Amino acid sequence: MFLFISAIFQQNIYRTSQVFAFSVGEEREVGEQLLTMVRKGFSLIDEPDVIQYINQLGRETLAVAGSQYFDYHFFVINNKELNAFAAPSGLIFFHSGLIESLDSEEELVGVMAHEIGHVVSRHLADRITKTAKVNAVTMLGVLLGIALGAGPLSEAIIAGSAAAGQSAALSFSRLDEEEADRLAFKWMQEQNLDPAAMVNMLHEIHTMNRYRMGYVPPYLLTHPGPDVRMSYIQDLIIFSENKTYVKVDQFPFLRFKSRVITLSKDPMELVFYYQNAIATMEPDTQATAMAHYVLSQAYLAAAEFDKAEKSLRKTMAFFPDKPILKADLGIIYLKSGRFNEAISLLQETRKAERSNEYATFYLAMAFEKTGKLQEASDLYEELLAMMPDYTKLYYQLANLKAKQNKQDEGFYYYGYYYWYEGDLPNSKSHFTRAIALLPQDSQKKADAENMLQKITRFEKEQ
Repeated sequence: MFLFISAIFQQNIYRTSQVFAFSVGEEREVGEQLLTMVRKGFSLIDEPDVIQYINQLGRETLAVAGSQYFDYHFFVINNKELNAFAAPSGLIFFHSGLIESLDSEEELVGVMAHEIGHVVSRHLADRITKTAKVNAVTMLGVLLGIALGAGPLSEAIIAGSAAAGQSAALSFSRLDEEEADRLAFKWMQEQNLDPAAMVNMLHEIHTMNRYRMGYVPPYLLTHPGPDVRMSYIQDLIIFSENKTYVKVDQFPFLRFKSRVITLSKDPMELVFYYQNAIATMEPDTQATAMAHYVLSQAYLAAAEFDKAEKSLRKTMAFFPDKPILKADLGIIYLKSGRFNEAISLLQETRKAERSNEYATFYLAMAFEKTGKLQEASDLYEELLAMMPDYTKLYYQLANLKAKQNKQDEGFYYYGYYYWYEGDLPNSKSHFTRAIALLPQDSQKKADAENMLQKITRFEKEQ
């Protein structure tokens, strides 16, 4: 179901004229508006390590895809369906259910490259152009149905909004899908990644589609079936020259997948499942080590800190050279009130991996907990360059500035927090207050004034 968002920006693309072309500039404008609405429309898995991993993979594929019209953003949605989709201007979404079903980083890159292929080929713009006469209510119904996933409720919403008759026009064509797959195949080869992983991924989707066909609305399955796509990708493999591919370290992917699982499921259900699973596993294997990792994260979510540490140490024993696991242990200490021990471990992670956004964010929180407000502020502001649209970062900074009696900067950061949360009235209010208090010649004041103009423009367009 590689479908794309259209309802939330329909007011910007609706035209009564017969001829309409969706330009790069218009797509970029729509994408900017969508970026402010993403967290309002979807339940995102919004942790620094999840965000950093998925965006780093995206940047690696974009590096071989050539120059781009857009700045890409990658998101993980808390949704059990096997789905991924692209929205205008390089916003790409992966459902947690899809990630859970994948077995390797190469499979994830295959999905990602496919979605990037749609954006690069401007399939989105073509679809929008062809559906310019579809009204906003119809398109909103399709969006809500996709967001809910397969099932009677989503079918009722789509059918009730009269979207059923238009959904075929809102999905990618067979040729679009094939072109995106061919580009994905090419880019995987250019990264020295085995494109056979694309076949593995499609086989999994094919199996799940067959298993769940009774619950999936047929009009949401208008793209070529996975079996068709598997066939022509296998042909590409057969007729491409023999190549030796790199052996990928799967630990970053397996940890990412484990984090997605624990951030999208009930922790006590995970504890019950993984305790039983571990009892049947061979000791000292990668699978067992990662099962202990999931168990540690589930215990952490349930505030059982001693058990979380015990399980995590079993993972660390199997992977002794992975700095991010020290950050995981540091976060267990942070959440259990052992702040100085947390700071020590998070600093060790930062020393080994300076660009680790996960360790940096939680180190700043640990500094804040121990009253080291300036150290915390410096780290949060360092992260802004790496995570400019991470809402939690703006929230932490806004609260920190309030503690430092810097009301002007507090209002400024709250303005950005509400902007990325899609709350334009609150964003506008806080930027207005910031402008009144910030020094006349400050860069923050100029930024706030620009944001206020942008919000006013967006409000008029809506």
